[in-house]
Amino acid sequence: MLYAKNASSLEGSATLLYTAKAAAMKAAGQDIISLTAGQPDFPTPKAAIDAAKLAMDQGKTLYTPSLGISELRQAVATRWSKVHNQNFSPANVMVSCGAKHSIANMLEVVVSPGDKVLLPKPFWVSYPQMVRRLGGISVYPQSSGMLITGDDIRVAAAQGARGMIFNSPCNPSGLVNSAEMVKDVAAAVKETGIWVISDDIYEDLYYGEGQVPHILTADPSLRDQVAVITGVSKTYAMTGWRIGFAIANPEWIKIAGRIQAHSTSNPCSISQYAALAVVSGFAETERIEMYNAFKRRRDLICDLLEKVQGIVFEKPQGAFYVYPRIVTEKGINSEDFCLALLEKGGLGTIPGSAFGNEGYIRLSFAASDSDITEAVKRLNSFLERGDFK
Repeated sequence: MLYAKNASSLEGSATLLYTAKAAAMKAAGQDIISLTAGQPDFPTPKAAIDAAKLAMDQGKTLYTPSLGISELRQAVATRWSKVHNQNFSPANVMVSCGAKHSIANMLEVVVSPGDKVLLPKPFWVSYPQMVRRLGGISVYPQSSGMLITGDDIRVAAAQGARGMIFNSPCNPSGLVNSAEMVKDVAAAVKETGIWVISDDIYEDLYYGEGQVPHILTADPSLRDQVAVITGVSKTYAMTGWRIGFAIANPEWIKIAGRIQAHSTSNPCSISQYAALAVVSGFAETERIEMYNAFKRRRDLICDLLEKVQGIVFEKPQGAFYVYPRIVTEKGINSEDFCLALLEKGGLGTIPGSAFGNEGYIRLSFAASDSDITEAVKRLNSFLERGDFK
């Protein structure tokens, strides 16, 4: 039997693979600490749970409009209009089965076979696979930095790139483009005319002053070229509810809506009502508590890692990851390193090769203080023993 080349060439998710392996070893009775998770370790806010229960009691368990229920689309338009100083309407909004689904839908509208798409490096593991699935070609910044710059965009566009995915705060590094960098990114987008999918799923986990710098803040006139992707997963510990949002020009949304109508029909009805509660502001106490916990944990893990010999890292300004580089004379294979660290050191991490960077590992601080402390202790002991050589 012959299978489609694009589908057959897709790679599995390394983040899910290593997370599952660590969980399986722990379930088998082994002493494992895992910093693999890309999700908050807090319970979903009560307001979301109550809204879901009420929706079920009221029989809101049938199909919804493909683009999402009108109340949620309006709430998203209202909230993110304030965030970006825009006048979004429900026509600018599509609700999907998580931010990942939102990105996939929006990409399918703008990527044709052979199209070049600029991706950050390091990149979230699904970006290049999504582009490949559509027959597109992923290209990467020619600069050596961890974040896309305006000049990266100009070079890529000159070489034929039609669009890009922008991610700040970034998964896996937790780094954030400065306001000055974002201004230059916005200027380059305007100069080149490329489209942008801005993956903002970590926008509420920014540890700097004020609001995280954004392309639409730098240049509001770019709204027709920029699709904002966000959701409730990271901000409100609702990863399993699978609700994400795309906010873009109405035509982009309309075409993406047709794609969604012929794939998932609509997002889960109950999840949409749960999301409506938190987007409407009924879980702000929990949101702030989670934010403060992540900021404190960020400081804890960084303070501990600074004492570990054999790594270098930049302190993350957002998300809940830190991305150290393992320093050795010969360098490392990050997959081999992470496997050895898990099997011999009892610590689950994600290899940097999954994100396009060899020699790095990703550590999630979406974990308890005790697990973070023990995890860094195990990493330090593993490095001191040289078990990976």
